[in-house]
Amino acid sequence: MNHTPLEDQVHDALHGLVDPLQHAPLTVTDVRRRAGSIRRRRRAAAGATVAAALAVAVPVGIGLGSPAQRGDVPPATNTPAPTVASGTVVVDARSAATTDRTTVPLMDMDGPSLITPDGTIDLPRVYDELTPYGDGWIGVAVNDAPGVPWHTLEILTSDLEVEEGPVPTGGLVVSPDGSRIAWSEYDGTRWRVKLADAAGGPVTDHLEFPPSPEDHQVAPIGFVSDVVVAATQSDGRGLVSTFVGGGDSPGALPGPIDGRSASPTGGVVAGLVAGDDRPCSAVVQGVADTGTTLWETCDHALGPFSPGGRYVIGLDPEADGYGSPTITVLDAATGEEVVTYEAALPRRTVGGFWTQVAWEGDDALVVRLFTGEDSFMMRLGLDGTVRRIDIPSSGASGLSVAVPS
Repeated sequence: MNHTPLEDQVHDALHGLVDPLQHAPLTVTDVRRRAGSIRRRRRAAAGATVAAALAVAVPVGIGLGSPAQRGDVPPATNTPAPTVASGTVVVDARSAATTDRTTVPLMDMDGPSLITPDGTIDLPRVYDELTPYGDGWIGVAVNDAPGVPWHTLEILTSDLEVEEGPVPTGGLVVSPDGSRIAWSEYDGTRWRVKLADAAGGPVTDHLEFPPSPEDHQVAPIGFVSDVVVAATQSDGRGLVSTFVGGGDSPGALPGPIDGRSASPTGGVVAGLVAGDDRPCSAVVQGVADTGTTLWETCDHALGPFSPGGRYVIGLDPEADGYGSPTITVLDAATGEEVVTYEAALPRRTVGGFWTQVAWEGDDALVVRLFTGEDSFMMRLGLDGTVRRIDIPSSGASGLSVAVPS
């Protein structure tokens, strides 16, 4: 495949900035976790799902829309905004008040187990993502064996026994209302994005890509309408394009853009774009006026949208392997900063917020904070409240938010 000079410049610039994020600071277990997350970092959590760790329960029973609905884009939400702080909120994990509950399920990969508000579910193996599907589950399994794809998709029974799969995958996403699930599969010849009702029923080929090697991985990043999914595909050497729509002719967003997240509120996609001398981020239209830039920033690397689509996460674009020193909540419509959380670190101690961030509704974030060799799960309220989530784990590496980032 040939690339334009601009695409090559974007490719080199993005990797010059993003590659340092892949240097894990802690144990071998953390290396494995971080590597898996980086492989799927562009699939930000857009939905209410155990897999994306954004809600307790996934609504079921809402049927798939007809093809005529594919262009429908929900308008911006009119839900009253939650009370929010302003300026900078300092996050000190050691002095923060504690809580032993969170509505965001947590993944203990050392167990392995999934910790939910209703109890702990012991898992037969390590999963990066796991969400209810039909009468059972669908999950993205982590594989360490040589010659086996790092991530494979499995459909499981209610007893967590494999019913279908494993097949190579780039991951899965769930719609914000929890009614639909999309995932990618490689059949040995081409990549496809599948779409299904979370309650079960027929599975459709939503996007079908031309024949390609397996390393031209396709990863869904989120829903841009009730029934339209955005996905990325790598060219095998690091250049990523973002596609939206359906059928066997996926339409690429114009210009080099590495999509990271999507929201059906307004039908938008957030991702990396080319800046003057460094990679920047932008929110662009994903359905109507496809590719039109709504706003751009070089001060933040954009992450997941809130479930209601009102906010989007901004991380330090120069964050190193220990994470970002700050997390900023941005207005998704304008890019204006709402509130910034800053990690309080002892002198001569490295650390920061891990780039995996989960939304707890539109009111709070759940994130892992590294402080030297220690890590803490934190709940950061948009109202300025800071809580340390005090839930024991089975391993020294601690808990993780089971969210793609």
